[in-house]
Amino acid sequence: MTDFDPETLKIKLALADAATDLYLEEDGDFLIKDVAEAVDIKPGEVFNYFPNKDAILQFYYASIVFRYQLMLDEIDSFDTYTLSEKFSNFAYASFDMLNEKRAFVEQTFGRLILRSYGKTDFEKEIEGLIEQFLDEDPRLSASSEMVKNGCFYSFLRMKYLGLVRFWISDESEGHELTMELTDKLTNFLQELMYNSIVDQGFELGKFLYSNKKAFLNNIPFVKQIFSKIEIR
Repeated sequence: MTDFDPETLKIKLALADAATDLYLEEDGDFLIKDVAEAVDIKPGEVFNYFPNKDAILQFYYASIVFRYQLMLDEIDSFDTYTLSEKFSNFAYASFDMLNEKRAFVEQTFGRLILRSYGKTDFEKEIEGLIEQFLDEDPRLSASSEMVKNGCFYSFLRMKYLGLVRFWISDESEGHELTMELTDKLTNFLQELMYNSIVDQGFELGKFLYSNKKAFLNNIPFVKQIFSKIEIR
């Protein structure tokens, strides 16, 4: 996760907030000097924080994660939440924040995030949050460690972006379909990461292998298993 000093984060948030409003007011054709004026800084100072206008707009999306991280300090016993509760809590909170500027999100999410040439800061922060949730959960099965890697975090990040895209187009009352889909996806992820059946399979395999002589003559299917292993 990216760390900013409080003052820098405050200014970047203010710039992004002003830029998103100006984007809508000016049909996307806003000026840096207008953004600076809205935040009461000099136009040249804007470039101390962002290289161009798109970077300011993209920071609005990354700020969703930063704002959520600040919210976590206000949630009692968040560390006791299950994996499903943590992921669904983030999804619901992010929908609420995105809804504050829904018109902007509807117009720019595809161009700035989904069709970006490279991985955006928003996507990097999402992956960082996913990794944080997984690393801090003591209930994960031992076998789940095998899938905890960059590819898996990227996969989950893409699923989240797909969920946001669905939320944008969801016309059900109160985005009911999005909420239901979020619950089902997060519950599935939790079941996948908590399920110990693979762990038990490894333990059974180790036990059978270490005691194969004792079982070979007494349990036919064990003999068949080891005969196939030896042939290979």
